[in-house]
Amino acid sequence: MRLGRLLIVLAIVVILGVVAAYALLNLNAAPQGQSQVPATTDVVMVVQPVTRGQVITAEMLGYLAYPTEQTISNLFTNIDQVVGQRSRFDIDPGTPLTNSMVVAFDADLAEVGSDTALLIPSGMVAFPIPIDRFSGLAYGLRAGDRVNLIASLLVTDLDQELQTRLPNDAALLSFDENGVPSVLIVPGGDAKPLQVEPLFNTPYFVVPPEIQRSRLVSQTVLQNITVLHVGNFFYTDAKGNEVENAYGGTITNADGETIQTVADPPDIITLIVTPQDAITLNYLIYAGSKLTLALRPSGDDSTVTTQAVTLEYLLTTYDIPVPSKLPYGLQPRTDILLTPTQQGILPEAPAQ
Repeated sequence: MRLGRLLIVLAIVVILGVVAAYALLNLNAAPQGQSQVPATTDVVMVVQPVTRGQVITAEMLGYLAYPTEQTISNLFTNIDQVVGQRSRFDIDPGTPLTNSMVVAFDADLAEVGSDTALLIPSGMVAFPIPIDRFSGLAYGLRAGDRVNLIASLLVTDLDQELQTRLPNDAALLSFDENGVPSVLIVPGGDAKPLQVEPLFNTPYFVVPPEIQRSRLVSQTVLQNITVLHVGNFFYTDAKGNEVENAYGGTITNADGETIQTVADPPDIITLIVTPQDAITLNYLIYAGSKLTLALRPSGDDSTVTTQAVTLEYLLTTYDIPVPSKLPYGLQPRTDILLTPTQQGILPEAPAQ
């Protein structure tokens, strides 16, 4: 009986000891947990969207509690340090400001470069080409589109030594009764060899009635090229405002008041190409070739081997016959193909 009571007393003592030890550990842990809360420092952050070159005002800024241990020296801790400076690039709200993000108002942003340069992959360059309503896909192209570029050239025969257009003129040397020489220039005289008229045995040249006709050829020269920009780029003026490098007309009323500003259609497009392709485009432009853009479907990166198109290719591939010479023809005579909107009213038949 006494042994049972003794065991009960010992169990109570052990339980009390465990409770006391648990309470002691909790009391010691609380101060330790409180000491682990990190210290913070208020740093300047952007609370409104800021565009490149924009002058920063106090309304655009706020403070962010930042861990002191992670705070670096180029973070701003006072709004007054930033107000009046200009942004080097676009900054989203919630971004802590650093020295590299802003520049003094009177400083030049040129050392930073343009936003456009950030969009060009390494090893590539941006190159502009002229466009019009037809070559620019009815002005339907936008930045990010992928296009193929078709070049059309006119090829003509040249005298290899003189580098002049054939046929050359012929110079005939003759002498009068006094032996005085004279030179007669026959245009296109070397078009055919000198021939002899059989009836009177008179030499003559076959002279072409027109200059040599150039031969047209078209071919795809670049495929899967990215459009960087259509039309003129924007720039930041001295007041920090983003404006376009464009000159548009205006519509005014009878009193001279501006009703509407009319923007000029884009006449240039900028492509992302390799440095070698940029040289090729530069040559084609200065050689007078016509460049046309063809829009590719989204997500299609495939390339296709194409054949250059000439008159011979067109007639052979599409089985187009050369019209026969007939003893009759159409009236009125047609030398130039006109669209229905250009033809208008046919001329009246001459009076009999």
